[in-house]
Amino acid sequence: MEKEKWQIPFDHPDAVSLLTQRLDELLAPHSHRPLLCLCIGTDRSSGDTLGPLVGTLLTEAPSPKIQICGTLAQPVHAFSLNQTVAEIKQLANAPLIIAIDASLGKQKEVGMVEVGEGALIPGKGVGKKLPPVGDIYIKGIVNATGAMPSHILQTTRFHVTYEMATKISRALLTVAAAHSTPPG
Repeated sequence: MEKEKWQIPFDHPDAVSLLTQRLDELLAPHSHRPLLCLCIGTDRSSGDTLGPLVGTLLTEAPSPKIQICGTLAQPVHAFSLNQTVAEIKQLANAPLIIAIDASLGKQKEVGMVEVGEGALIPGKGVGKKLPPVGDIYIKGIVNATGAMPSHILQTTRFHVTYEMATKISRALLTVAAAHSTPPG
């Protein structure tokens, strides 16, 4: 039986507080672990900038309690993901990985931010074969799935991606402020 998805529209008036509450629930059992945000995507496609944009926004309001992998300047994408994951596995104090990525979905889900426990599979919507990553995931459904998924991501409105990233990063900073263990 599939778990029910937890989603919130990015433009919901209480999106940041509801995202914060959901992340608090998922992070509570892991307060002893440092946080690492694995922000996946590329700056070469407006729809796929969600992860690196979140990473960039997090670096602009730095928190000593979040380590960040993936920004607009240094994206973590299909070609660098395996190397980045290998480097994360070498860290002395195993962090709790929050994986953040853009996603394509059903038309009725466009604009939703989905947060859940477990890994996400980056690149799945565009037919890439990449390993599942993360202990907790945040997916922003930036557009509807279609015949040419790469083209769909490239023609996605940047406004949607930017607004999602802003709200996700604000929720992550709020949660990190209350998290008890800084990165090691």
